[in-house]
Amino acid sequence: MTNIFFKFWRVASVVIVTAVILFCYANLPDSIAIGHDDQGYPNRFINKQQFFYWTVGVVFSINILMDLLKNLLLNINFKGLNSNSVWANQPTALKSLLTGWFSAFLAFLNTYLVFVILGLNNINSKKGQMLDFNYNWLLIFGVFVLMILLFFVPFRLLFSNPTPED
Repeated sequence: MTNIFFKFWRVASVVIVTAVILFCYANLPDSIAIGHDDQGYPNRFINKQQFFYWTVGVVFSINILMDLLKNLLLNINFKGLNSNSVWANQPTALKSLLTGWFSAFLAFLNTYLVFVILGLNNINSKKGQMLDFNYNWLLIFGVFVLMILLFFVPFRLLFSNPTPED
């Protein structure tokens, strides 16, 4: 059931991040502030088209590369690698875990990118492009959750056994 939820969230997050990129592209000024000094004044800019192409390229290349990695991992014969592993002896549970993890990771990553892009849009939508709100908490929170998600599968494989419902 959780795999279905995360797969739906992943597909919905790709649609939402695409819509947010297009929305921001239409609303952003021609010169986008991406860096600010200590007083909140912009000091680094990129072109609107550069922002669009870089953002689309990063989002879709991450999703495509993670799909390729998932397919490669699902085709590995884990029983041949380690026949003593409990997870390797239950390949359907292992494949379910890996599929759910990839869906959850990409769903959160896409959702995180939505908030980053909306934050960048918010900064640049105001006249003068001043950084009047600190977005560091969002960046730190997102990296913290991504680190938890990255280490979830190895810890689950090392310190637990598959449950019958897996």
